[in-house]
Amino acid sequence: MLWRLRRPYLLHLARSPSLSRQFSAVKFERVGIECRPNTRITLDLFPSSSTSSPILIYLPSGPILPDQTDEQDRVISLLARSSGAMVARINYRLSPTYQFPMPIHDVLLGYDWIVENLVRGETSSQSSRPIIKRVGVCGELVGGSLATMLALTECRLGEPRIGAAAVNNPVVDWVFSEDLPESLPAGLPEPNAPKETSSPADGDQMTWWEQQDEQKSYEMIEKRSKKVTKSPPKTSWMYNGDNRLLLTLTLSGKRDVLFRRSEDFFDRFASPIHFFRSPRAKLIYPQHDNTLASSSPSNVPVDPLDFETRQEILHHQSLQALPPALELPTLVKCRAYARIYPPSNSDLSLPRCMITAGLGSPLLDQCSELAKLMRRSVARQRVKSRTGRAHWQNEAEKARYDEFAHKIVQFNSVEGVGLWTQSDSNPNWRPDVENVGSWLKESLSS
Repeated sequence: MLWRLRRPYLLHLARSPSLSRQFSAVKFERVGIECRPNTRITLDLFPSSSTSSPILIYLPSGPILPDQTDEQDRVISLLARSSGAMVARINYRLSPTYQFPMPIHDVLLGYDWIVENLVRGETSSQSSRPIIKRVGVCGELVGGSLATMLALTECRLGEPRIGAAAVNNPVVDWVFSEDLPESLPAGLPEPNAPKETSSPADGDQMTWWEQQDEQKSYEMIEKRSKKVTKSPPKTSWMYNGDNRLLLTLTLSGKRDVLFRRSEDFFDRFASPIHFFRSPRAKLIYPQHDNTLASSSPSNVPVDPLDFETRQEILHHQSLQALPPALELPTLVKCRAYARIYPPSNSDLSLPRCMITAGLGSPLLDQCSELAKLMRRSVARQRVKSRTGRAHWQNEAEKARYDEFAHKIVQFNSVEGVGLWTQSDSNPNWRPDVENVGSWLKESLSS
């Protein structure tokens, strides 16, 4: 199924002997989980004062910035105090050796262990059914991306699920279409795959469904857009690309070594914004000359040399010739279309979410767009569940559902880049993290 990733690495869950560790005065217990091939990942468990406390999964920021272990321990300590939750840090693997999709498998493996060993508590005195603890997830940068993926896919009603997610400057789209040559919307090609809807990703999908003839309306919009001569608007990727903390050059360079193939940029579990819209770029593969292979026998030219002579000549030529340059697929911009997520026939229900980004971050536009698309999805689900209709009927109804969606999905912008782990450059990091912890406490208790 689309929203459920198969887990080939999930072989055996085993708890290693407890290790009491202490870094920066933060005590935790380290747990090992075996996975294939003959390796293991670790989870760090930061205990809470109550056995009935909710579980907060923390996903480290990843290798985009230098080692942030001490800084992340400070963030976890503050989150634990302000949220009152037991924090479980999943130490997923991500490096040039362990490339995507390895961190996705590790996070899902760690989540399964948490559900099996921490979420399903003991039975209460009033009921024989086990107590199911509430679960939240948080992270920034790569950890924010993986936290978003987990929140969007592990939210099935009727079973342990992510109830709240707080992400800070998440990398939710690894395509980085801003790096590609600029072109006006009218000149963008269509994507390779069939579009899920005929609604442009930037449009209001609820309004679009009201059109009686979608294709005709879209053609009219396309004709009008061709008359526009102004250049595309500047993005946060362009404005904030040279900040000293989070360079766009660093993000692009890390992407090239953390992914094995360009095709993996488009994986919805790696770039979770693609759950809600198609990518803004596509891969163009090199065209190979297969004239002889595709020609009919009568059209194949006759070789005047016999087979053995031709093979000997080719052998000597191969020793002298340089190997041909490897042709790689090329990324080009294309149109993006809205996707319906969660699917209408699924039991998925998006959790409460707080998305934060810095005004000086190159990821600001990604985060803002994610909030917009998630709100659109929440409003669509709300309309469908309450009325059975696919769209709202008037502006008053639209405003009511939009207000509900804004309560479920919050978007906050802060000064600077706004990274939690960069306390030297973010003097407000402590109140920012405390605010996130308080929001998680409220969200997981309601």
